[in-house]
Amino acid sequence: MLEQTAEIPLVTVPYEGLLFIGDPHVCAFPPGFRLDDYRQTVLGKLEYCLDLAGTRRSLPIILGDLFHVPRDNPNALLVALMELFRPHRPWVLVGNHDKHEARLTPDVSLSVLAAAGVVRLLESPGPVASMLIAGKKVLLGASPDWTPIPRQVERGDHDAVVWLTHHDLTFPGYESGRTALREVPGVDLVVNGHIHLPKVPQQVGQTLWLNPGSLVRISRSLPARDMHPVVTIWTPLPPSLEAVEVPHAPFDEVFPPLDTAGEDLPGWVDQSMFIKGLENLAMRRTSEGIGLRTFLETNLDPQSSIDGIIWELYEEVMSHGQEGE
Repeated sequence: MLEQTAEIPLVTVPYEGLLFIGDPHVCAFPPGFRLDDYRQTVLGKLEYCLDLAGTRRSLPIILGDLFHVPRDNPNALLVALMELFRPHRPWVLVGNHDKHEARLTPDVSLSVLAAAGVVRLLESPGPVASMLIAGKKVLLGASPDWTPIPRQVERGDHDAVVWLTHHDLTFPGYESGRTALREVPGVDLVVNGHIHLPKVPQQVGQTLWLNPGSLVRISRSLPARDMHPVVTIWTPLPPSLEAVEVPHAPFDEVFPPLDTAGEDLPGWVDQSMFIKGLENLAMRRTSEGIGLRTFLETNLDPQSSIDGIIWELYEEVMSHGQEGE
C-alpha cells in the first residue's frame, strides 16, 4: 500500500515542534480504583500540556482515548473541555474508548467536540497534513484505532514524516501486542497511544517507534506505581525527542496502597473497592457502554492467583454464552 500525498492540506502556521499527549481518559467519575477528584485532576493535566504547547510553540496532538467512556459524559464536562480546548484546538486521534460499539458515531462525546470546532479530529487513515516545523517541511499521517498502518509512505519533498497510531504494538516488555514493530519505508517516526505504560523507543530500520504512555494512571499495579506521566515534544532540527514530566500526585495518594510484592493492602480495601467498581459498572453499563471485560482487564492482575480465578470464571461464562447464541 503506497500512501499518496498529493491532496493533503497544507498547514501554514509555523510550529517549532509537535507535542504528543498520551491517552487522557477524561471522565466525570474516578475510573478503576482511583480515590482523587479525577475530573479536576485530568483537566488540570490537560491544561498544563496545552499551556506547555503554547510556550514551546508546538502543535498539541492527543494520541487517542481522549474520553474514558464514549457517550453520555455530563454536559458540564464537555463545556469545560470546550473552554479549555478552544484557544489551542488540539488535534485528536480516534481511540478505542472514543467509539461506541467500535464506531465513531455522531452521538459520541468526541463528535460533539469536533462539531463545536474546538478539536481537529483525526478519524481516517492516511496522510493528514503537510506543515512547517522548525523550518522543515513535515508530513503528518495517522492510523486511528483499528485502521491499517501503511506498508510504506511516499514522502515526496518532505524533510520528515511522522505517523500517529493507536494500536496494540509489541514493544519489548509488552509481547502480548497484536502488531509487530517493523520498518515503514518513508516514515521517520511512529508515535503510538493505547499502551498506557511508557516504552523505550525502538529503532527498526529507518523508522523509530515511540510509545510515551498515558497522561494518567488508571491501573492499580506495581508498574503503574513507578510510572511518571510525561508528554513528549518532537523537533526535526536536529531530530530530537524531549520527555517532559507532567505534575502528578504520588501513587499512594490516588490509589489504595500496594505492598512491595504487588499484593493489595489491606485485603478488605481491595474487596470493597472491587465491589464498588462492579456496582458502578452495573449502573453505567447501559448508558455508557462499559463492558465487564474492559473492567476486568483494567482491574485484574494477571500475576495474582485470585484474580486469575476470576478471569477464568469470566471466560467460562462467556464461552457458554457464545455457544448458546
